Amino acid sequence: FTHPGLDRILQWDLRYGAEVVSQLVSHVDATHRDRLQAAADAAWARLSPLADVLPRQAVHMDLTDANVVVSHTPGGAVHPDGIIDFGDLSESWAIGELAITLSSVLQHPGADPTSVLPGVRAFHAIRPLNLAEVEALWPLLVLRTAVLIVSGAQQAGIDPDNAYITEQSDGEWRMFEQATSVPIDVMTALIKAELGLASPAAPP
Repeated sequence: FTHPGLDRILQWDLRYGAEVVSQLVSHVDATHRDRLQAAADAAWARLSPLADVLPRQAVHMDLTDANVVVSHTPGGAVHPDGIIDFGDLSESWAIGELAITLSSVLQHPGADPTSVLPGVRAFHAIRPLNLAEVEALWPLLVLRTAVLIVSGAQQAGIDPDNAYITEQSDGEWRMFEQATSVPIDVMTALIKAELGLASPAAPP
């Protein structure tokens, strides 16, 4: 699917995530700036060499809890029925879609980095990830959490009475803490193992 309207620059597009963090990190409390910048820099160092080979397509760019419409079955299970809010629709890295969705998993109580693995497996079963995308996935997720925090801090400064913005802050910080609690190499190895893509052990 292509359309001229998809060719635009948005701050939520993770292709520009490192620049967004650098431009907006000053809006965050000074005690947290270095951590956010360091995490974004480390993520971008992994992404930059992959930028030109990552597949691109039209992406929603905000498939999170807030934008999934659900119904509840008689047994109490939640069933996804559709999605809303296409305001961020753009052409970007396809793997960014998955990273954005998985980042929202980390805000839930009891979730930890391994909680995203079922989502990775389910996505891969329908639309297989290539090795470059697997390498990019966790750095993109880390970058997404940093972008959310700096963007939220900027908006809170502009509109401090906006309860929606201020209420999101705790969840965004929880995502960031979880995303950075495990080294990128470790999470990438776990994702590869989950998908059966683990590299063979080197001979002794």
